[in-house]
Amino acid sequence: MLLIDFSINNFLSFDRTQTLSMEAGKFRNNSSRLKRHGKYKLLKFMSIYGANASGKTNLVTALGFFQAIVVNSFTTGSCPLYCKINDENKDSPSLFEIKLLLGNKVFVYGFKAILAKSIFTEEWLYEELQNGLKKSVFSRNIAKNEFNLGNYISSRTLLERLEIYGEDIRSDATVLFLKIMNQNKASLYEKSTKLDIFRDVFSWIKYKLDVNSPENPITNYSILNDTEGIEKITRKLSEFSTGIVKFDIIPVAMEKVSSNLPNDMIKEIQQRLLDQRDQHPELPDSFKPTVLIRMAEGKEMFIIELDKDAQFQFKTMSFKHQNSDTLFSLVDESDGTIRLLDIIEVLLTNDEEKVYVIDEINRKFHPLLTRKFVEEFLRLAEERNIQLIVTTHESQLMDLKLLRRDEINFINKDDQGYSTIYSLDKYDVRFDKKVVTEYLNGHYGAVPKWEHK
Repeated sequence: MLLIDFSINNFLSFDRTQTLSMEAGKFRNNSSRLKRHGKYKLLKFMSIYGANASGKTNLVTALGFFQAIVVNSFTTGSCPLYCKINDENKDSPSLFEIKLLLGNKVFVYGFKAILAKSIFTEEWLYEELQNGLKKSVFSRNIAKNEFNLGNYISSRTLLERLEIYGEDIRSDATVLFLKIMNQNKASLYEKSTKLDIFRDVFSWIKYKLDVNSPENPITNYSILNDTEGIEKITRKLSEFSTGIVKFDIIPVAMEKVSSNLPNDMIKEIQQRLLDQRDQHPELPDSFKPTVLIRMAEGKEMFIIELDKDAQFQFKTMSFKHQNSDTLFSLVDESDGTIRLLDIIEVLLTNDEEKVYVIDEINRKFHPLLTRKFVEEFLRLAEERNIQLIVTTHESQLMDLKLLRRDEINFINKDDQGYSTIYSLDKYDVRFDKKVVTEYLNGHYGAVPKWEHK
């Protein structure tokens, strides 16, 4: 499962339809890290440059918003994230669409919604064939009270079942059909049928798309669940010259946790872990639902884990430095080390086919550390089907000996405030060109205006 592209319009600073494409260009350098399927050659890495407030974070927000809406629907009566530069956009639908490589097939899923009213207007899912034709799974036009099944599924029994589900929400503008097909319908997927596409697309959006914001203090951290993962983290921390020679997870008293977190929050997290266990009864006893909590201030970090006996365990991180027997906590570590821990899973995960999106990958990193992180990912990308999309200002990455031209994208905001996405690929740039110099001189746009007057 890999992302081919993501399209949006009428969202924050994006007015007209803009597409983040992971399709490779025609260049041959570093082709060993591409994923090939039919007419597609897919990139596994993308860096996105732009001036402050150009729209880079808005793109990351759009991906996270798309994921949240599919998984949870609208949670409030109003969602004023439409592009407000144009007054007409308030009552106009916004577009969200992804194109995915699932197995050996390409699928497109999307919807339109009037965000100011928190209602959906259209929804669709189809297979894109090698010849460019479409094989529809379903489509909805809620304003016209239309629900249509296409020719992807031919079984009359399955079609009749889908018709029943579709009729139930034909005119319901508050819910997506994809979500309905993944609510209390596990029995639908007990036997492999073409209905599996509803589960597969939903599961990719929910579990495989990992959108990371530095401000989010709570995240799952599954790699801490086993000894092998802890050993891998120790090796990586050492390789990145943090001075750490031993990393471990140690028990901590609940009183320590409750002195930093409100009791209501702890109870909410505990209930979430219980729900996670109950929703996946098929998982082995070794599976331990886990939540990592890192405080926005003070840098305290705690892990709450539900063990096989339904008991909650409270833990924290400890570090041992070179030439010292003292155990240090996360509070004692540098901002750069903490940032590395936040994103180190990208380099260590065994979860194939995952797409990580990291806003401001260079935040709190030395430029050489940022480059080393990306170099390590690119090396691993030759062996694994995972993708990494980052926004950055880091000029150390803008090197055509490190990256392909099509792995460098820009977001530029025009004088009216509209953001556009485009690739370095559209410029005729020689392999030996000093791209960063040209970029900082304003040759490719996407820099502060005063930089190149």
